[in-house]
Amino acid sequence: MKKVLFFDIDGTLYDFTGHMPDSTLSALRQARKKGHELVICSGRSKYQVYPELFELFDGYVGAAGAYVEQNGQVIYEHFMQEDTIKEAVDVISKAGGVVAAMTEHNLILSEECETYLLHKFRAQGIGMDMIARIMGDYELTEDLSEYKNIEKMLYYRSSWPVAKVAEALQDSCDITASSFEDPVEDSGEITVKNINKSLGMQKYMEQLHMDVADTIAFGDGPNDLDMIAYAGVGVAMGNAREELKKIADFVTKPVNEGGIAYAMQKLGLID
Repeated sequence: MKKVLFFDIDGTLYDFTGHMPDSTLSALRQARKKGHELVICSGRSKYQVYPELFELFDGYVGAAGAYVEQNGQVIYEHFMQEDTIKEAVDVISKAGGVVAAMTEHNLILSEECETYLLHKFRAQGIGMDMIARIMGDYELTEDLSEYKNIEKMLYYRSSWPVAKVAEALQDSCDITASSFEDPVEDSGEITVKNINKSLGMQKYMEQLHMDVADTIAFGDGPNDLDMIAYAGVGVAMGNAREELKKIADFVTKPVNEGGIAYAMQKLGLID
């Protein structure tokens, strides 16, 4: 029976150095040959997705649910309103942080945020080629509120813990800790309230006229919690956060130990 498989990218398909295990690539190809539908389900906006992935996948849920497409057709989009953007920027500024915004096509940020991110990446030993792959084309601005196509926002260098930022923006936004390999409290994702990966999955399944029971989701990070809970079967990577493992139906091996292929074999998706 056909299943629709939703995959997070970082820490799930790829490790945090940007490497996809050969076993993962082979498993994806096998699953597609068997008639299963493969869907990227990521916090990344479309410009950040590695081009080679679109050759492997049938669909895409991006920006943590704010953008959905199936076979190249856009079936859902949601943009942040000007007042929400201003409120988020004001809160993060009070916390001493910097903000970047994501659209389908590019990253938008201030010079201060650009300087911070470039320094952070270089300090982590990330080369310029990989930095370009992560950040893509980006645009500098000092006023994010003038943009009408912002899907989600990111913040960094906050002196407030994630819970305090979430409380300050609780009426209009959902705040999720950043999906880094090691948990941090000074950065996170800002999305419009109730716009999340599970909503994107719902929109995708409605397009296919299929039931959520026919979905299997694979993830590892904080922004995968609703996706794993919503899916017919939720799979947590062996390297996933503990809170994700607790709600998953199946915990597989870590990404670099063939976790995707192992789970897909155990679930009968591939031989």
